[in-house]
Amino acid sequence: MKRTIYSILLIGACIITVSTTQILAQEKVSVFNEMNDFSAKMEEKCPDVAAAFSNLQDSIIYKEGALSIKEKEFIALGIAVSMGCEYCVYAHTAGAMKSGATEEEILEVASIALYMHGGPGLTYMKYVFNALEELKGIQ
Repeated sequence: MKRTIYSILLIGACIITVSTTQILAQEKVSVFNEMNDFSAKMEEKCPDVAAAFSNLQDSIIYKEGALSIKEKEFIALGIAVSMGCEYCVYAHTAGAMKSGATEEEILEVASIALYMHGGPGLTYMKYVFNALEELKGIQ
């Protein structure tokens, strides 16, 4: 009886895991499909803008220079995380991985972005304090 229950639970867990993995894989494919659809629409509707942006991207990100492509992808990924651009996160995570980045490196980049997104926001409290002080006499 216990084996039957454990077997049923194990099968259920496997089904849930497989289903969840399939859903996540579909979401990943969906994001890349959305990016491709958007890019195609940009090329169709705004060909000059799409070409100019593509040339800018190619000349900055995908060209070795003082920084490696991997380092540039890290910078772009950090900005994408702090700006909240889902498409950019996917694109630059993929670019970083293609450039040889490890999961540990990518997560560290994202952590730095999180810190910097929060840290500068914290410093704006100074302006809140200033405003409160200055407005006390006016109200």
